[in-house]
Amino acid sequence: MIVFIRIVPCIVAAVLALSIPAQAQNPCDEIGSDCRLMTAVEVNAFKERLLAVKALLPVPDTARYKFNGAAEASTMPFIAETKIPGAVITCRSWPAGGFPDYPKNSLLFGYDGQAGPNKNKPAKKSGSPEDILTSVQGMMSAMENRVEVTVWLLPHPYLVDNVNGKIMDIRDEDPTNVEKSATFLSWESGEGTNVHMIFGPRTAQESETVNTEKPANNFAPVKCIELLISGPKDEVATLKKKINRRAFEALLGPVVK
Repeated sequence: MIVFIRIVPCIVAAVLALSIPAQAQNPCDEIGSDCRLMTAVEVNAFKERLLAVKALLPVPDTARYKFNGAAEASTMPFIAETKIPGAVITCRSWPAGGFPDYPKNSLLFGYDGQAGPNKNKPAKKSGSPEDILTSVQGMMSAMENRVEVTVWLLPHPYLVDNVNGKIMDIRDEDPTNVEKSATFLSWESGEGTNVHMIFGPRTAQESETVNTEKPANNFAPVKCIELLISGPKDEVATLKKKINRRAFEALLGPVVK
């Protein structure tokens, strides 16, 4: 009898657990109070907007650079998620409405420089100090020759610093080639190895860029697009020239009609 009394509560608990699977599997439980599920219309519309942005991103010379082969889950996480059978896709909420949170609001593409083998250089014995040094130098050279193109879609203006009442549009020290208007900002840093572009308005009011406390019924427009290109100076300069500002600006605005 004692054994029976101990077993029954376990069985009851198991039955109760099975009776509330929806609560246990709610993807918003661990995200935030402003999380909600995206509708099929919103998912398709945001997917189309991301692909439209991707089509505008500059690509390095394929004769000298090769896409590093990163999986779609890394390069286009939102697009990858839409291809998972039965996936339930969520978004968070901002003052302007619901919108996918990082990293689902981003695209990242990396390209590795193609360096031919040095046939005149004698091979080092594997494991030797010379071999290790050569490997490290090769890795450093590859990193320096790597090109990355990253873009973020934002449901709010780009947040800039407010230092004692003075608006600081650019956080980098010693920026060069600065271009600025009310709805566009561009600058270079790292002696030309980075170019940063902001399409859309900017704000120093952090309240405009933080999540709300509850889900929003509407879907936010793309208020701002942030673009970063990094790599060797000459290649960055070439890619910068390929940016079609009007085309990027045309992708700002409502996502769901």
